[in-house]
Amino acid sequence: MSGGAATAGLVADPRPRREDPRLLTGQGSYVADVRLPGMLEAAFVRSPLAHARIRAVDTDAARAAPGVIAVLTGADLSDVEPFPDLRERTRPVRQRALCIDRVRYVGAPLAVVVAEDRYLAEDAAELVDADLEELPVVADMDAALAPGAPLLYDDWPDDRIVATAPVDPELDAIFETHQVVRGTYRMQRHTAMPMETRGVVATVERGRLLVWTSTQVPHVVRTVIARTLGLPEHRIRVVAGDVGGGFGSKLHVYPEEVVIPALAWRLRRPVRWIEDRREHFLASSHARHQRHDLEAAVDERGDIVAVRGDLVCDVGSGEILPPGVAPAFVSAGSITGPYRFPRSQARLTCVVTNKTPSGAYRGFGTPEIVFALERLLERVARETGQDPVELRRRHLIRPEDLPYETPNGRRIDSGSHLEAFERAVAWAETTRERLAPTARGSIGVGYANYIEGVSPNYHATSGLWAQQETSTLRIEPDGTVVVASGLGPMGQGTETMLATLASQLLGVPHDQVEVRLGDTDLSPYGLGSFGSRSTVVAAGAVQLAAGRLLDKVRTIAGHLLEASATDIELVDGRARVVGSPDRSVGLAEVAHLAYFRTFDLPPGTEPGLEATGAYEQPGVDHRPNAQGKLNICLTYANSTHACVVDVDRATGVVRLLAHLAVHDAGLLLNPQVVDGQIMGGVAQGIGGALYEQLLHDADGQPLVTSFMDYLVPGAPEVPELTIDHLSTPSTTTPFGLKGAGEAGATGVPAAIANAVCDALRDTGIDITQTPITPSSIRAALRATPDPTTTEGS
Repeated sequence: MSGGAATAGLVADPRPRREDPRLLTGQGSYVADVRLPGMLEAAFVRSPLAHARIRAVDTDAARAAPGVIAVLTGADLSDVEPFPDLRERTRPVRQRALCIDRVRYVGAPLAVVVAEDRYLAEDAAELVDADLEELPVVADMDAALAPGAPLLYDDWPDDRIVATAPVDPELDAIFETHQVVRGTYRMQRHTAMPMETRGVVATVERGRLLVWTSTQVPHVVRTVIARTLGLPEHRIRVVAGDVGGGFGSKLHVYPEEVVIPALAWRLRRPVRWIEDRREHFLASSHARHQRHDLEAAVDERGDIVAVRGDLVCDVGSGEILPPGVAPAFVSAGSITGPYRFPRSQARLTCVVTNKTPSGAYRGFGTPEIVFALERLLERVARETGQDPVELRRRHLIRPEDLPYETPNGRRIDSGSHLEAFERAVAWAETTRERLAPTARGSIGVGYANYIEGVSPNYHATSGLWAQQETSTLRIEPDGTVVVASGLGPMGQGTETMLATLASQLLGVPHDQVEVRLGDTDLSPYGLGSFGSRSTVVAAGAVQLAAGRLLDKVRTIAGHLLEASATDIELVDGRARVVGSPDRSVGLAEVAHLAYFRTFDLPPGTEPGLEATGAYEQPGVDHRPNAQGKLNICLTYANSTHACVVDVDRATGVVRLLAHLAVHDAGLLLNPQVVDGQIMGGVAQGIGGALYEQLLHDADGQPLVTSFMDYLVPGAPEVPELTIDHLSTPSTTTPFGLKGAGEAGATGVPAAIANAVCDALRDTGIDITQTPITPSSIRAALRATPDPTTTEGS
């Protein structure tokens, strides 16, 4: 790196997270905690129909209701620009902050009521009368693909928002001349359920718009507000305080994040909106709803020589920024996983339906394809008479293969793919034997291998932003170090991570570092937190800034100590002469010259102690090359999950006995934080595998709008969990770091499905979709040609 970057290495620092005492003692500051003098409350009027034309919205009765300050419809906000459609190869949806002429899902915002308190706003919202002309509903992906399907967008020829149709005659010839194993796999619609729902507060201060919002991407939100409201960005400040969970759902910019600022700007009073849980089910992004038709071409030795698939993703109405098609592209690009398949192809279709827009959720398209691919491998093993463990072992990327490029262009620089799998197999064999006496039904073991893209190129998702991240380091006059970053805090330990980076790279005590996050006035422009990127990109940016700042500290300290700047090192917050630790000065003494006695600075040295580093990831592609290949991530972590289950054949109930996650994230800066990330991800993966499902009827009406109907796993549903870390440094990232934010969730559905099928292997059951519910297992057992009732394994 240029700019005199700090070159010292990093070491693991398993200290407790510095933000936890504040959060655990009720001292966190969330959007709902923001209270301002004269603050008004907003309630949204949402569409009760899945698809309708708006004839009129009568607000007279609502305006006359007690305590009501304003009622606005889409027509009243017609001067607010549509959300920008930026992504290439994606049909434009021209999303409005409030619907003007059409609604395309139940929960779409029709109007907003502003009143003196939320109760009055909700009461008045009930009085808004929307005259809606009901239109035919496109209820699911099959209906969207049917010829002559009703159109959600009249200027589209069909309901495909994205469609790719790669042509490869050589690949076709391979499938024509080899044994072909096929399978169709589905993952259900479900989504993130953060403890803190979304919320927005906005006010006007000294001619500037100040917005608090629960988001992962505060600078991105600021840019979108500026573009839609027609304000320059310097007149907008966005603050994301403590965010009570994001998991991808708060990666998007939502209509409320434009409407509430627009109201505050017009009314010149603070306005607050806090999403209730029913609204979260209706109006926050859904995820995961995909169908994969996969094929494997197998040669006479039983080796897989090619895979290909038709992938279909239901993105709901498509009215979301960034577009919800991006996870499906990740699914398509990950079709080979960590396996050495020489050829591959993925045809992708994303369709719009009359459901809540779909978008990001932890794993971002990877859990879907991992489930499909790992289930296909089990079918290949069964149809070719192979041991599924041996089949995986033979095809996994080996150390001598690295660096390895997948057929579609992913460049895997490092990893422990085979070693992770071998550790999982050894664990599973001993754990099955240990737990067999406790089984009440049939015990089974399942595996899932995958790679996790780390620090992706955001341009492929958004169509505008690229991949950079920026950090600023400043030494205050008292020697305190302040690090400011554009990352978004959402409970993942970002504050601790940044303090650790600054502490180690500058050579100062951890408690001498203060961190500034989530405030666009206090931090440099950044892209926020998503895609397992935070630690990697922060390390790159802080390393650059620290190197530049250290150069200046060494120059001033050398001047004070009458030594060469090249002979100065920083240890425990003091600048000292190498080899003469008794000759040293504290950072406060260095800062005294930099800020106060500037006339004593070395010649040519500017006052102040501040430096900024902007890290741009190398080797990441923005567009496919001439061969259609695309490497969208800086590096790739790898993981193997193994699961031991106990299946009751009479009831179909699956009891999770033990789960293992073997994960390789390179250097673990804080192993304790990484363990927490994986634990939480596993719990979410269990929810997607066994419990969570967002259902709609044929009219597009949601059947799930509360936790009474939407099951999320609690502590009793999470089994004995073992985490095993490997550490293969990346060759492409600062300090060999990789990510771990999405690792826990990705392999769980596939591992559980494989374990259930192993437990019931004598029946020939083949699980092809999630969630794996008791009723689905009973139905599958009834459908088997010769179901058995024999207990045990």
